[in-house]
Amino acid sequence: MTTAQIVLAWVGLALGLVIAVVVVLLFNHVMRPVLEIERYSGDILEAGVGIARNVDGVDELAQTRDLATAVPGLAVGYLKKAGLA
Repeated sequence: MTTAQIVLAWVGLALGLVIAVVVVLLFNHVMRPVLEIERYSGDILEAGVGIARNVDGVDELAQTRDLATAVPGLAVGYLKKAGLA
C-alpha cells in the first residue's frame, strides 16, 4: 500500500465517522417528537377510557329517573287503596 492509499483510507474512515455521528444526531432529533407523540397518545387513550367508564352508568341513571318519577303516582294509589286519601 502506498502512502496516498493509506491517507485516503484514513480520510474515508474519518468521513464515515462524521456521517455516522450526523445520522445518529438526526435520528435522535426525529425520535424525540415521536416519543412525545406516543406519550400524548397514551394520555388521550387513558382519558378516553376514563370517559367511557364514567358514561357506563347512564342506563342506570335513566332507570333511576323512571323509578323516581313513578313514586308519587304509586304513593297516591297506595293512599287511595288504604282509604287515607
